[in-house]
Amino acid sequence: MTSWQELISSPRRRDAESTESRPRFFRPARGPDAEELGRLLRDDARVQVFDAIDRQLADLIKTRHPSRTLEEREIARLVEEHLRGAPRAAYGVWVHYPWSHRLVHLLDEAEFVELRTNRNRYKISPEEQETLAGRRIGVVGLSVGQSVALTIALERSAGELRIADFDHLELSNMNRIRTGVHNLDVPKVVATARDIAELDPFFKVRCFSEGVTPDNMDRFLLGRDEGEGEGEGEGEGEGKLDLVVDECDSLDIKLEIRFRARAHRIPVLMDTSDRGLIDVERFDLEPDRPILHGLVGDLRPERIRGLSTEDKVPYVMQIIGQDTLSTRFGATLIEVQQTVSTWPQLGSAVVHGGAAAADTARRLALGEPVRSGRYYVDLEQLISGPEGAPAGGPGASPAPPPRGPTRGPASLALPPGGEAGAAPLDPERLRRLVAAGIAAPSGGNCQPWLWVYEARRLGLFHDRARSESLADFQGAGGVVALGAAAENVVLAAHREGLSVRLSPFPLGGEDLAATFDFFDAPVSGAEGHAMDHLADSIGLRHTNRHPSQPAALADEHRAALAAAVRSVPGADLQLLEAPAALEEIAALIGAGDRLRLLAQSTHADLMKEIRWTEAEAEARRDGIFVDAFEFSPADLAGFRICRDFRAMELVRRWGGGKALEKTARKAITGAMAVALITLPRAGLADYFQGGRALERAWLTATQRGIAVYPMATLPYLFARLVRGGGEGMDPETVAVARELRERYVRLFDVTDATAEILLFRLSLAGPPSTRSLRRPPEDVLVTR
Repeated sequence: MTSWQELISSPRRRDAESTESRPRFFRPARGPDAEELGRLLRDDARVQVFDAIDRQLADLIKTRHPSRTLEEREIARLVEEHLRGAPRAAYGVWVHYPWSHRLVHLLDEAEFVELRTNRNRYKISPEEQETLAGRRIGVVGLSVGQSVALTIALERSAGELRIADFDHLELSNMNRIRTGVHNLDVPKVVATARDIAELDPFFKVRCFSEGVTPDNMDRFLLGRDEGEGEGEGEGEGEGKLDLVVDECDSLDIKLEIRFRARAHRIPVLMDTSDRGLIDVERFDLEPDRPILHGLVGDLRPERIRGLSTEDKVPYVMQIIGQDTLSTRFGATLIEVQQTVSTWPQLGSAVVHGGAAAADTARRLALGEPVRSGRYYVDLEQLISGPEGAPAGGPGASPAPPPRGPTRGPASLALPPGGEAGAAPLDPERLRRLVAAGIAAPSGGNCQPWLWVYEARRLGLFHDRARSESLADFQGAGGVVALGAAAENVVLAAHREGLSVRLSPFPLGGEDLAATFDFFDAPVSGAEGHAMDHLADSIGLRHTNRHPSQPAALADEHRAALAAAVRSVPGADLQLLEAPAALEEIAALIGAGDRLRLLAQSTHADLMKEIRWTEAEAEARRDGIFVDAFEFSPADLAGFRICRDFRAMELVRRWGGGKALEKTARKAITGAMAVALITLPRAGLADYFQGGRALERAWLTATQRGIAVYPMATLPYLFARLVRGGGEGMDPETVAVARELRERYVRLFDVTDATAEILLFRLSLAGPPSTRSLRRPPEDVLVTR
């Protein structure tokens, strides 16, 4: 007995593999067709006959008498008159669909089209329907494009469709492509052409089963058949297209289509399936119009050919519009090639977009005044209310503060009475010293300092409003910045030939971090001069996030950095240099970055630090200009999505966000070392001293051509965890942070009492793209 496996692999399977997409027509009133039809019915037992010609004739008669209500008897009489004695079986046309073995009896073309489009009237007038019959529309890409093509065919809003796609139908396509599972592994052009033929066998469809390529693009656009190779084009179709509907995923082909279409003055229409965006480019009316409205500049197809899905993301963002993405689409882009293979498309969005694109195509084909531009039919916004502007984007940062010093601390009072014999500072010398102080690093370039000069004494205050954040537990990070600023003032004063007495926290409070008394001659209790050689590096010191160039940390550099840190009593420098340790710390830093972006409060703190445009950075002169992160185009596109916490909230809900860890992993690749500066206790005075140690190390690294990249999230997150009991952190973040802490303490010699001043990367790196700006001295200095 023959097994079912053998039967399955019999010629039945070969029928499914057929790429036929055109039906055969038999008109029995013609003798040869009658013979062919008879032969088909005799020789192929699989043919199924569908004959509803009576219903079609009755329907035709009723539509031709719209003002009358016809009874069945009258309809039958009018049908007989219409047939004029012709036998029903021979009337019209028999259409054979070889891929399904169906033989269907239909009215012939003129009557079929008349009846099938009857319900278009007067949404489409008879004259407009006739005009549309002469139009040619090309559709490139048959995921979204299949819906567009079918809708155009439904309305008969064109006389010819040219459809192009090189791909075969996969099961994962069928969340948005309306077809049957029997079409799996069938070329998309074939499946689409068959669907249209089963809807309207007379509708002219020309298939490009290799998709549109630079080689066959003119044949697609202009209908040139000469030299056409097998599979490149099939069937009739000559003449220039009246419209191109671009729904392809290949970005280089998107560009190539537009360059060629513009050259031939063919308009281009695109639906993106996100927020109902319909994009119109009227190259027929504007032959000099920039490609994609100028959103991609002078980008050429060859530049992006062969890019990975991830590397395409920046260009997708430019094309779709960074600031107009739906929240869900933006969140999903973060997960591309992480938890999803590519960007998503929903069936509802595709069907909606197909309808909107087909409607726009019809009006373009009729010459209606459709302007170039981008149009949104966002159902979510229209029906449930506006989504609102993305949080933290350009323009969302606070307005620049007024010029002049702010009054952050409750009091700017200095201790009464200066040091006997202290030297006065003239305005220019005072300005130079303060300028050196404000050149110091600070978390997020927040610049948490205010300076008061009174009675020959300079006071340094903590402007807590500038440094306060969930990540900076008890303001310790701000105090580190003040310590670094104080170190710079001492070094600059020594360069000026002055001796300095520095008094940290002289009032025992928290706002006044230090006072400085300056002398023209050496005095007891003055700061030492061992680090004076670092003064000339103050203006050169900067953060450098540029990618590392693989190199090992030389012994002399390691010794110099350690000596600089340990010159501050109690301060220590710990280095990770082994590949396994660097790999582990990269994973931990990346996880910390992910936590910071996925928790609402720390996300808000981070976004307050970012300056999204050069103009914003110049106006505020604080924070970090986004270019300073040295992101790749793909990473920058992803980071811009991260501005909107609603997107981050979705990513967190989905258990995603691994892509948010990549920046840290990339940063550590090739690093000389990851360093941690510590002090044994964690009081504010210790963090102040730690800031001085940090500045000495950083200036030493600057002198030696070593790039420094602060990676401060973990130490300050852990400070809140271990000394603040996780106060202000949600339970999920606390749980993950505890797991990270367990791994972290295996790398570094720290306890819960240790002051972890800064974690940072040491590397060889090219020059940074930009340096963070500083508020000028007059904005932060009060003189009395």
